[in-house]
Amino acid sequence: MGITLHFTRTIIFVALAASLAACASVGNENLRKETVETVSTKLTKGKTTKNDVTRFFGSPDTVNFSDSGNEIWKYQHVRSQAKVENFIPVIDILAGGQDLHKKELALFFNNRGVLENYTMLETDSEVRTGWFNSNQ
Repeated sequence: MGITLHFTRTIIFVALAASLAACASVGNENLRKETVETVSTKLTKGKTTKNDVTRFFGSPDTVNFSDSGNEIWKYQHVRSQAKVENFIPVIDILAGGQDLHKKELALFFNNRGVLENYTMLETDSEVRTGWFNSNQ
């Protein structure tokens, strides 16, 4: 009984420690701590300039142009957290994955370089891996 309890506790401890350590992020780090509310305090339609935005968030991840030649800047940040089952022997082969939290800020500037409109999206999703998830 004692060996089983010790083994179970060890597995739980290893799984929790690994899940805490298995976090990764990619994209614009300036956007990492931003929310819809904090972004709205920094940006004012019709007033904020491209220089202001660069000061707040750094260089954009992508720049596109509308049909009328206006600029569209995009910033993105994605954080992934490995699921606990990824660190449990045998279970990781059958089912695993990652939880994802994605932030995307899109800004539309007029031909004078002034912010016309913007949107901030935050979405949560997951990526499932493993044998059980590949047969669906």
